Amino acid sequence: MRKARKEQETPVYFVSDFYERGHDLYLYDSKEEQRYRILKAFLKAGLERGRVCIYAYPMEKYRYSFDDLEGVREVELIRGKIKMLKSEDLQEFFTLVQEEVQRCGDSGINLLIDYGRVREELAGEVMELERRIHGLLEGVEAATISSFNLNYLTQDFVNELIKMHDRVMLTTQEGKTSMVFHNRRAKPVHIPRIEVISSEIMEHSVKKALHFLILAMLRQRPMCGFDIIKSLVENFNVLLSQGTVYPILYSLEKDGYLKTVIKSDNKTKLYVPTEKAISYIDRQIKEYIQAQEKILSLISRGLEGGEER
Repeated sequence: MRKARKEQETPVYFVSDFYERGHDLYLYDSKEEQRYRILKAFLKAGLERGRVCIYAYPMEKYRYSFDDLEGVREVELIRGKIKMLKSEDLQEFFTLVQEEVQRCGDSGINLLIDYGRVREELAGEVMELERRIHGLLEGVEAATISSFNLNYLTQDFVNELIKMHDRVMLTTQEGKTSMVFHNRRAKPVHIPRIEVISSEIMEHSVKKALHFLILAMLRQRPMCGFDIIKSLVENFNVLLSQGTVYPILYSLEKDGYLKTVIKSDNKTKLYVPTEKAISYIDRQIKEYIQAQEKILSLISRGLEGGEER
């Protein structure tokens, strides 16, 4: 295993046999842009080894074009007029995989399944399909990647998926990649916790804490309004309008806690905390954290009580 260059903020790990064998799980952010490169590399590696290569995508609008990779069989998972994944689609796909395994013989198979968005009520059937495919490929030279849109998965579903796969790879909106390894055949198996928060809950939480988030960001460095909006997207995948962010900036400036300076480009206005703001910001942030800790403590006790029942 070789670690990527030190200057990268998020480590990237490359593994020599990643595309060669095993069952891998790939979780991606809705807006990240590196997915095509990763999936193409997987299929290309399979073709170079002379394997049967299958690319299954949820439906046409989410299909990647691999036309330059001659020999890849493309399969649309969702069939019929109802454009959402259904039980019969999963069964039909398993039958297709069975046929391809019989056809591949000793050459082996690279199987790429992009499930896209999976509805919660179908999670159990998707996991059953994964188990059946893994069982089918026992003793076969095979590599699989099962790909899911992380923003539409529940925490429990993610935890169960991790248990079923040899490795886990995640890519974020910025295209940063990290990989988690575990041997699912070893006992006990340590399952890393991957936090999954619904977009609705995250947006609600960011809006409620926006005043304090802005103060915390400006405490670190001067920023313009656009930088603040961009930072919120990068950190929380929440896009807020200028009409939501700027009134808070204007209010803090009016109260004497912020001042503005013009960047060297003579165009961009940066917001900078004033001298009197530093202690105010620190106090506001500390009090907010203390209040949240009390709230979360009560919520956690309620959750623990529910689990006991």
